[in-house]
Amino acid sequence: MIFILRNGVIFTNIFKVFSMIKFSATLTYQYDAAFSSFLTRDFYAGLDWLKNNEFDAVEICISNYQDTDIRALSDNLRQRNLACSTIATGQAHKKEGLSLISTDKNMVCRTQERLFQHIDTAAILHSHVTIGSLRCGENGLSEQEYCHRLTDSLQPCINLAQQAGVTLIIEALNRYEAPYLNSASSMADFLNSMDNPSQVGILWDTFHANIEDPNVSEAIQHMGDKLKHVHFADSNRHFPGYGHIDFGAIYQALKQSDYQGYISLECLNLPSAQTVINKAGAFIQQLRSCKAISVLPL
Repeated sequence: MIFILRNGVIFTNIFKVFSMIKFSATLTYQYDAAFSSFLTRDFYAGLDWLKNNEFDAVEICISNYQDTDIRALSDNLRQRNLACSTIATGQAHKKEGLSLISTDKNMVCRTQERLFQHIDTAAILHSHVTIGSLRCGENGLSEQEYCHRLTDSLQPCINLAQQAGVTLIIEALNRYEAPYLNSASSMADFLNSMDNPSQVGILWDTFHANIEDPNVSEAIQHMGDKLKHVHFADSNRHFPGYGHIDFGAIYQALKQSDYQGYISLECLNLPSAQTVINKAGAFIQQLRSCKAISVLPL
């Protein structure tokens, strides 16, 4: 333990004061999901796993707010000394067709209402709210029309987020999942076109970036302080180490850019859910110690 006395203030751990990158992993709260290594019925066992493997937080998939007790969820996180990094919202697009860019005004209103609920929950959990699949759903739009619809639909959500002190993070999705805003640079340009609202940032996912961003260091630099959340998954969306992405280099680039948010595991359960469960703790320890990423034996 290191103690520094500065202007009467004692800092008890210089590493924690200056090293702000934290780690989370995705768990699903209501419906089983391919990105959660624990089934919904095992959600609290998943929280124990995060705690035991020295994660800082959980990224929670919440589809709707039927039969949910957010205060109890918050208490369970606090008991384990875990935070919530962000609320993943995409299940509602897949299950209900919710979309911010729909031509159906009623559908847009339903999507906004759901996001209002997410924002209220994020204010309780002190987390971000992800906008990924909720910006998908309409084919054949021009880029100008797409961005115009997204901007208009987001505005009421941004207004509420500002009041609640919550950040909305828009995910850069690859071209096979969304028609536009696929790369780090296009996302940064989109936020510039919105005059960079203080409550909106970028979620950058290494799986999507492997398709869309030719140079990850330049992508990170381009996003700058707009980058608020990072997903780690390998080039084949497997657990890191089973594809060809150099996660050590990306971690160093994030540190050099003074990134101060979460890195969250959001990979498929491949090669298996048990692989993710067994290896995740060692993986984040490798990152924290700046060692090369390797595939560890089971």
